[in-house]
Amino acid sequence: MLQHLMLPRAATIVLILSVVILYLDHRYAPSPVVFGRPLQQNGMFAFIWSQATEPTSVFAPASRFVPVGESAPLSLAGDVGYNVRAALDARNGALRNVTIRPGETWSFNASIGPPAHIRVRVVAGVPGGGWCDLASRYVQALRPALPPEAFVFPNHVRTTGIRLLNVADEDAVAIWNIDGQPGSFGGRQDLQITNTTNATLQLVVVEGPAADQIVVRALRVER
Repeated sequence: MLQHLMLPRAATIVLILSVVILYLDHRYAPSPVVFGRPLQQNGMFAFIWSQATEPTSVFAPASRFVPVGESAPLSLAGDVGYNVRAALDARNGALRNVTIRPGETWSFNASIGPPAHIRVRVVAGVPGGGWCDLASRYVQALRPALPPEAFVFPNHVRTTGIRLLNVADEDAVAIWNIDGQPGSFGGRQDLQITNTTNATLQLVVVEGPAADQIVVRALRVER
């Protein structure tokens, strides 16, 4: 008798569980009906979905990059080109994409870091010959955006008596990186640029107009 009473009860429990499972499956199935539910019906799910489909409601509007200047092309051929590539590859390519926020001072030597671990070639008796040419491109790119006092560097023509190819005398930088520290003192020669504007400035190294060339392009970041 007890056995006969338990069978209908078990069947009833199974039936109820089946109905509950079907209801939940229908209610929370990933269909357009669920995705379109008002926030109060499924608060957490609706919040997560809104962030995935409407990122502009959380993140700031995309920045706009306005070109402000570009350097003369610099060849990557020969030993000079080898040294330029070595500088651009140092510290995970820090020189390839430089950001200078308002009021900040950027250092060419600090971006490269200590040169002891960088393999360079000797050009005209100078280890790393070509770094002066590269540093001068950053000056050329930012000349239209910054006043003369924003640039601090030993002048290559005055210190060595040698002009740099495709570089005006006033833009010619003398670089001598001893230990990757910023500033021109204690035998160091460095290029330092201070952003005196109210906008963030960005310097990017891109391909030049001819094969095996690069240029440095300056951009103003507007939000």
